Amino acid sequence: MLEKLFDDTYLREDLLAGPIGPYLDVLAGKLLDLGYCVAQARKIVRTAASFGDWLAARGLSLSDAGKAEMRAFIAAGKRSPKGRLREVGCTRLPGLLGCLGILSKQTASPADPIVSRFDEHLAHVRGVTPLTIYSYRRYVRPFVLGLCFEDGPDWSKMTSDYIVEFVVRETTAARAAKGRIVTAIRMFLRFLICDGIAPAHLVRAIPRIRRWQYADLPRHLSAGELDRVLKACQAQEYGSLRNRAFVALLARLGVRSSELRNLRLEDVDWSAGFVHIRQSKSGYGRALPLPVDAGALLAKYIREERPKTEYREIFITSLTPRQPLAGGGTSAFVKGFLSKLGLDGPGRGPHSFRHTVATLLVQNGAALKDVADVLGHRSLQTTAIYIKLDEPSLREVALPWKGGER
Repeated sequence: MLEKLFDDTYLREDLLAGPIGPYLDVLAGKLLDLGYCVAQARKIVRTAASFGDWLAARGLSLSDAGKAEMRAFIAAGKRSPKGRLREVGCTRLPGLLGCLGILSKQTASPADPIVSRFDEHLAHVRGVTPLTIYSYRRYVRPFVLGLCFEDGPDWSKMTSDYIVEFVVRETTAARAAKGRIVTAIRMFLRFLICDGIAPAHLVRAIPRIRRWQYADLPRHLSAGELDRVLKACQAQEYGSLRNRAFVALLARLGVRSSELRNLRLEDVDWSAGFVHIRQSKSGYGRALPLPVDAGALLAKYIREERPKTEYREIFITSLTPRQPLAGGGTSAFVKGFLSKLGLDGPGRGPHSFRHTVATLLVQNGAALKDVADVLGHRSLQTTAIYIKLDEPSLREVALPWKGGER
């Protein structure tokens, strides 16, 4: 396959003679099968060859290579004046080479067995979404590693003092994740109690994090700002069809960004004019009416811009390899879209549209239960926070200030 990328025979022989040479022909074929253009594939193959030379210069074999070595290679790489890596494809190489048996080396951890069982418990017993499981694992793994020796965790070391010290240390370093840290450790302790590993009283050792209910106001856009966003979605200068359709659906439906990324072709009922949200954080699906303007953008994107791919998800990456959008990508282009309109700032991103839709529904007199159904909330208490933003209604119930207006 290398001959499809490099016409120069001497260059091909030079690449094949390198430490990673025996894998380059297979790598080239894989890149072309994934839909990479010749120029991209050529650059990634060159980067892979450079990585093999870098390992050899440090006395490391391919069997010794892991993700830590790739991170060191990236850190040592030359960068342009703008900070971009000279070697193209570094961030994609771990996944590509892992399929070839390189960079697949993983250091086994004594915490892995219990953490894996906890993941299965969350998925099959508690019905937790994969994204939440991943976020819990970030805090549960170091919690278990602090109890581990070579043969596994020593549960006798899991005392009340250890739990308090861990939670206080992690929450002190965190900002917005304090509640999630406490929830993750509490869920893990309850799992251990059900498994007969820990006594029930240890759950009470978790310190409470002071959080005032309804103390924060959701960051949202005003009705005028929302109109500006919807008008910009119809203009070509504000991005691709995919990006504008994605933003228009966020602004019209108030769905989570993850729900929109998971939207599949069969989830849109074009004849009835509905969008079926099947994967949600709460575990409940719901059907939402498809607005005309957002629906027209979505249909145009599917017909004219969406690449041909085996994936059923509607929103696909614009660069190879063609695959469903990830969370970081959607957050970046939504924030960029808002920045072009001068609407960027703290808390302004994909989720601010969800807050905006909920706020406008409440301010226009929608019942709290109806708003909860649109948002897919399990509990009305979650939706009740938007009552604070219903200023017209709050003015009617506010008591007069003693001494008159000021």
